[in-house]
Amino acid sequence: MLLVTGATEEVGQAVLAELGGKPVDVRVLVSDATKLGPVAANVQVVQGDPTDDETLKRALQGVEAAFLASEMCPKMTEHHARFVAAAKSVGVPRIVQLSGVGADSGMCCARMLRWLGKVESTTQGVAQVTHLRPTFLMQHLFKFYSAAGPQRVIAGPFRSGKWTFVDARDVGAVAASVLLNPALAGRSYTVTGSESLTYVEVAERLSRVLDKPVKYVDITANEARGRLQASGSAPVMIEAMLELWDACASNLINVEPTQAVKEVTGHAPRSFEQFAQDYRERFR
Repeated sequence: MLLVTGATEEVGQAVLAELGGKPVDVRVLVSDATKLGPVAANVQVVQGDPTDDETLKRALQGVEAAFLASEMCPKMTEHHARFVAAAKSVGVPRIVQLSGVGADSGMCCARMLRWLGKVESTTQGVAQVTHLRPTFLMQHLFKFYSAAGPQRVIAGPFRSGKWTFVDARDVGAVAASVLLNPALAGRSYTVTGSESLTYVEVAERLSRVLDKPVKYVDITANEARGRLQASGSAPVMIEAMLELWDACASNLINVEPTQAVKEVTGHAPRSFEQFAQDYRERFR
């Protein structure tokens, strides 16, 4: 039995999609099953509070390996610590933990990276823990893209540096492979796509796929703050996101592409063009 958490987020969805139909029993723990959508016949859905100790213990009973993910928030360390304690109490031997590139509990200028570093520390003492540290998800581009009539724009405070992106489906494929194969456990994987791109290059490639002009517009941090406020983001998350974007734009945590996807799954990561084509309707 495998357990998947975070299945309503991009990577968790991809993990569940990879495991669906495989000759293995899968259990998914969600707080609201209506957000999950249809699942494969081999997937058992458990609805409950993923921060409740008794719910966690019941969901983890009989589990051989678990995918641990949670939304980015100030309490994520506490949430992961509760999950790990429950997993230890029922004897789950393997955990695949979703973290992120640049995770560092001592990072001074980006609280998200501190949160991720502390999250990784919660798995100390687990028999076999695997840390997945993906770079920036291609799917997050939807948050910065807008189309008004003939004008299509990607707007953000990302400046001119190169960013290493990865498709969430490839991160999910890596996670699923590690869950299924104990021989891959106990390592840390920096999961990336095959290349690094500036946001200007992202806009140019998206233009070619859509056959419509897309422009990248660099905005100030304060302009980005206003847009995030308008979208309803919590103040602490707005500042955390701005710090993270600044750290990346300042080249503090950008990494070169790795071979993790190919090494673990046997296939190359999806290109940006393939991502854009697959999600073409989202960019209309």
